[in-house]
Amino acid sequence: MTISFSISSACVGKKGPGKKSIGAVRLIGEGEDDDFLVISDGNNTKSYDAMSPRRGIKRYYSDLYYHFEIDDLRPDQEYSYECLLLKKDEKTYLREDRTTLEISGDHTSVIARSDISAFTTSPAPGQWHSSGRAITFAVLGDLAAKEHSKKTIRHLDRHSESVDAILFAGDLAYPSKDHDNWDKWMDMMSKRDFFSAIPTQIALGNHDLDTYKGGWIYDIDESVEIALAYEHRFQMPQIRPPIRDLASLKGFTTDGQPRDFVPYEYGNAYYSFTFGPSKHIVLSSFSSFREGSLQYEWLLSELKSVDRSVTPWLIVMLHCPLYTTFKTHRHEIFVTEAQAILEPLFVEYTVNFVIAGHVHAYMRTYPVAFSRRNPRGPVHIIQGNGGKAVCEPYHNETAEEWVAVRDQSQYGYGTLELFNSTHAMWKLIKTGHDEGGEFEPNLNLLDEIWVRNQLYVEEMSVNKDWEDNI
Repeated sequence: MTISFSISSACVGKKGPGKKSIGAVRLIGEGEDDDFLVISDGNNTKSYDAMSPRRGIKRYYSDLYYHFEIDDLRPDQEYSYECLLLKKDEKTYLREDRTTLEISGDHTSVIARSDISAFTTSPAPGQWHSSGRAITFAVLGDLAAKEHSKKTIRHLDRHSESVDAILFAGDLAYPSKDHDNWDKWMDMMSKRDFFSAIPTQIALGNHDLDTYKGGWIYDIDESVEIALAYEHRFQMPQIRPPIRDLASLKGFTTDGQPRDFVPYEYGNAYYSFTFGPSKHIVLSSFSSFREGSLQYEWLLSELKSVDRSVTPWLIVMLHCPLYTTFKTHRHEIFVTEAQAILEPLFVEYTVNFVIAGHVHAYMRTYPVAFSRRNPRGPVHIIQGNGGKAVCEPYHNETAEEWVAVRDQSQYGYGTLELFNSTHAMWKLIKTGHDEGGEFEPNLNLLDEIWVRNQLYVEEMSVNKDWEDNI
């Protein structure tokens, strides 16, 4: 479990806390020994500065970000926590009742503290909630910080009591190289209780690379550091520290879309985690996944190591879809090469769901393999309608035979509930549409289905309807 928080540079200064200041997290669990303080060792803090072209020559200085990796927490247990900025003194007090908090023999005082929040750890690998309730993931992508973005997260916040984790398929803030937009997005999210209570796992989107060129004052021949904010503001379960080389702006379109794979490995780019009965593999659409690449070899090793008797559900998330019924983005190499290179692996290792965004619309396929319906193939989901826009034209007037549901007009997110080793439920949650938008909204759209784990589905005719639709 990683707990992250930030301290404003106005509070600690551009160079971070002084020698006598230190960040900490206090956790309180249900056990006798579950009241403890985790102190920063200085290696878990990050900050950055960058040029913001839209602000002329003015430089941007980020907050100081603390990322506390906390191991050995009890599975499936609620913990309360608060984030602290401490200052060591000869003798000061933590509480009004003058109870002192000792850290390595020194006394401390609190410079700043957060509200008390709470989270629940995941069940142990292969285990389910002790209460017997389903494991529930909320799925969203392409959010931004617009009016429909706020409606989406407000709805999620009001219905988050049963959500165990959030799977975010990339394109978070749409910063357009203005890091103030990252701050606005973080402020929008932080106003919602779920953001401090529910683990969030993110995939790298093209706009998270932050290589937007519109209105730049830079020379187009310049090289830039990619994913600067994405690596500093978040910390996912890393395989190893990130490797990020400078990338030439010639390799990007005006809106920041890369034309080829970028020099970005490990870190928050791609990683995996286990959540109870489910194994999750998060890939980078923009780091090379060609055969022999670092990401490909790592992915192959991960797939081979999955024990489906422990984690019967296998879920892959990446930003760019392998299957799309829409015109936009379909010819990008991140789509075409993914289908050529990654799909054979996903089919061979019986991946259950492939979650993507990128396309500002919604789509769910039937189980599909190599462009034909196949009951043992993955279900592909595009959940790119979080709030940035819903505006994608269909590639064909008639949907492809592997398309179960598609929509180009409504915002929302999805939920994936795992009930047992064999059955899951997928739901589309609609949160609004554009009044007078380009496409007439289908207000009767419903997508709520039971899905049987493909591991336990016998080979059958591709035309046989094996889903139990509600």
